[in-house]
Amino acid sequence: MASLSPEAVARLRETLEHWVHGKGSDGSALGGALRAAAIEARERGVRAEELLVALKATWFDVGGTANTPHSSGTGHRRLDELVTACIKAYYE
Repeated sequence: MASLSPEAVARLRETLEHWVHGKGSDGSALGGALRAAAIEARERGVRAEELLVALKATWFDVGGTANTPHSSGTGHRRLDELVTACIKAYYE
C-alpha cells in the first residue's frame, strides 16, 4: 500500500499539533502542509480515502477530538474543517 513519506507525516503532525492546541490562529501553515501532503499523495498513488485515514490518525495522535472547537468560539468542528480542506487540496 502506498503511503506518505515520513517527512510529510512529520510536517502534518507538527502543524496539526499547533492548530489543535491553539498555538497560532493562522491556518496558512496547516493549509500548506495539507497541500504538500495532498500533492505527495497523488504522486505516490495514495488514494484520497487513505490520505484521510492518515490525517485523522495523526489528528487524534496529537490530541485532537471530534469536537475540538475553534478558539474564536464559533462552534465549528475543527475535524470537519480539516477533512474538507484535505479533500479540496487533494482534488485541486
